[in-house]
Amino acid sequence: MTTLQTLLRATPDEGPLELSRLMLNRLQGFTFEPEGRALIQASLDWVDDFGLEEETQIRVDERINEAWSAFVLLTAEERTWFYDTVLDILEKEPFIEANAARKTAKLTELFALRKASLESSYALRGELRLNHGRVLLLLGRWVEKGTDADLLDPIFQGLSRAAAALSEIYFNHPHYMDDDDLRAEAAELLPRLVRTFYPACNATHVYMLGYHHDYASEFVGLIDFYLKLDQPKEEKGKAYFSLATSFIGEGAPILERGIGSVLDTLELRMREWTDRQFDEFIDTFVYYPLLRQPLLQIARSPDRRLILDLVAKQNRQTERTRKAADTLREANGIIEQIAAYTMPSGEGGVSFRDFNFKLAVIEELMYKQHVLRPRFDIGVFVQEYALREISIAEEGDRPIPEIREYFERLVLTEEDLAHVTKLVVGSGQQVQYQIIPFHSGEEGYFDVYSLEDLCHLPNLRVLQGIGLLKADPAPAHERGIILIQD
Repeated sequence: MTTLQTLLRATPDEGPLELSRLMLNRLQGFTFEPEGRALIQASLDWVDDFGLEEETQIRVDERINEAWSAFVLLTAEERTWFYDTVLDILEKEPFIEANAARKTAKLTELFALRKASLESSYALRGELRLNHGRVLLLLGRWVEKGTDADLLDPIFQGLSRAAAALSEIYFNHPHYMDDDDLRAEAAELLPRLVRTFYPACNATHVYMLGYHHDYASEFVGLIDFYLKLDQPKEEKGKAYFSLATSFIGEGAPILERGIGSVLDTLELRMREWTDRQFDEFIDTFVYYPLLRQPLLQIARSPDRRLILDLVAKQNRQTERTRKAADTLREANGIIEQIAAYTMPSGEGGVSFRDFNFKLAVIEELMYKQHVLRPRFDIGVFVQEYALREISIAEEGDRPIPEIREYFERLVLTEEDLAHVTKLVVGSGQQVQYQIIPFHSGEEGYFDVYSLEDLCHLPNLRVLQGIGLLKADPAPAHERGIILIQD
């Protein structure tokens, strides 16, 4: 019998699932310090893969983790003892024997799991802060030990799992933003860790890379690293495909930060790639993340089109390069079709020097006189606009570029303008709330600074300026227009 079975008064034939349940039950209630520590110490020695079915193993892992969570919530002293005890075991592991390496990997994975209790996870964040240097030093040692190791060696596989798991403790519950400084320091080691232990790395490590001070350069460096690996794609690990999704997929952080900082570095790396590596880049980093409506997603994103344009400009004579060029042409065709459907032509009509003056004229003709049709409605526009999803709730406190473009391209003819006999330049107009739905009227965005466009309004008799008219009134006086200003 194991020490844990003895402490729990378990029978020899009770398996891991039942034993983990007994431990959880014992630690969920108040546990005297000596007994609690003895149970935890015994469970640290007991954890292993057990050769169970995957679903059963997951249940065992969760119960162990929950038992540990119950223990560390007892007192600050217990948290300190637990953290120190686990790190001490990890620091002493020499990784020279396969079974011990596998067991240490499982221990590290359970230590980093931290899903059982939000409260215990947050409490242990404090312990991580106190032991941050110790953890980074251990990770650095493991990276050194794993460099140039045999990927098929069971000892390396245990080390790889352990290193990948230990680095994940910086990720758990990322909404605690007071830990960003720790993540930034851990991220400095991350590129080396991923290159060394890539088979065990996953989406968490790609997320953590975002805290690196030179994120764009390191991101491109990892793309280059993976493409040059002499391994089938399916053996490059989960982080490889997560990196691709983070590059061009929906909500990709590279796209959110702007692709410009990446393209120059990426182009330099591309020149070194073989045709095979270049094609793999297109397959994995362009088409794989865009399995759902790829053409529409590319048409909706200028940054994605810049990537395809960069690919096409390399003049590689490969099937994938030709496919990328064709995709770009098709996406541009979609853009033209959608623009033709949702936007005015912008051709012909009168040209205005002051856009805000034009908006005042549109207010008069579209929303007061109903001469201009159809009457523009932002709710209808965002439902029908297909090039991207426009969120009024998230974007309504600033000018929405597509709506501004609509009014810029809206054609006003001389016949339309002849209807204007009175014009109001003021805040609170409907056309302004189409462009900035939550417009406060305080930042001067719709101020009019020129009256040169009065020449387009032959029948104007009254010009009323309410707060927004900042132009020289001379052109109005010269025309004999009645000017009313607040």
